[in-house]
Amino acid sequence: PGYNPVNRGWYPQVFAIINDLKIGATIHEITEDLDGGAIIARRFVEKKSYDTSLDLYNRIVDSEIELFKEHIDSIINLSYLTTAPEGNGNLFLKKDFNEICKLNLEEKLTLGEAINKLRALTHGNFNNAFFEDDEGRKIYCKIKLELDKK
Repeated sequence: PGYNPVNRGWYPQVFAIINDLKIGATIHEITEDLDGGAIIARRFVEKKSYDTSLDLYNRIVDSEIELFKEHIDSIINLSYLTTAPEGNGNLFLKKDFNEICKLNLEEKLTLGEAINKLRALTHGNFNNAFFEDDEGRKIYCKIKLELDKK
């Protein structure tokens, strides 16, 4: 789940929220380079201001399924066309994700940046974002956002 080459690697929806990057789904050929293969098909997915990681991830998976259905015959028959990625884009690794999970309570952020970080790290029942108290215990936190339905 990512729009190659804009956001390649681990949990691209997380980094799309935090870094305000476009996000989507990509079907590509597999190469030695992580998410670096020729692109068979891709589609942007709308990122909403109230999305958590899970909300956005679910829409990306839906888009992946649609792309797969549209292109499965050409993939099986090896009749698909490809395009080269437009450069290397951004590559986010698991270590990058692990680093952003530990919240630095002294970090200076705008309220918007703090909300974006928490919503990017909120993914259902997973405990991602945390800080440590004075006794070294991990305190996990998530954010709940609700759209006014009026």
